[in-house]
Amino acid sequence: MCYFSNIHNKHKILKIEDEEELKMENISIEDSTKDFSENKNKIEEIKNKIENEIIEINKSYDKVDKEVSESYKLKHEKLIKEENVLKDKLKNEVTKIKENLKINLSKINEIIRKNERIMKGLKICLEEKDKQMIKKLNYVSNINKNLKEMKLYFQEPMKNIKIIFNEKESNIIYNEYYFNGISIPKDITFSDIELNSFKYHGK
Repeated sequence: MCYFSNIHNKHKILKIEDEEELKMENISIEDSTKDFSENKNKIEEIKNKIENEIIEINKSYDKVDKEVSESYKLKHEKLIKEENVLKDKLKNEVTKIKENLKINLSKINEIIRKNERIMKGLKICLEEKDKQMIKKLNYVSNINKNLKEMKLYFQEPMKNIKIIFNEKESNIIYNEYYFNGISIPKDITFSDIELNSFKYHGK
């Protein structure tokens, strides 16, 4: 307890049995539960987005894979190597994106499982009107921990790629896009460059 109540700078001791003082410090299971519920819904939305993006990239992959095969079907054997190079790159690019999507999906599913366990225990605690403040604070702690994890994923840039087969040019176009978080600026141009300053523009 801050070296036997010799309070450190900016530290404060709260007694868990003093509910009024806890309320004054805005520490309550009600406030934490509200914020938790709102962010729980948001993290589930991200989960659904990732699942939808995996479906979309699978559709795109099947379509482009078929288009590439049909395009090379009637061409000379010497073009088979070029075809395989294109398809290998397509598979590698799609695999890399899908691996990242699945990693994020797995981590978010784990957060959602924790959320469900917290909500289940919280419901029992509230229904039984449990008066043990230490138990309530334990839920507040778990809620805040999961909130922090969820909010990190709200900011996490997650990307997918749109893939288009250009039959005329015999190549595949890969366009990255972000469907979550703060996207990274691109197409940045610099102008009015001076010794100590410059202007820039980007998308």
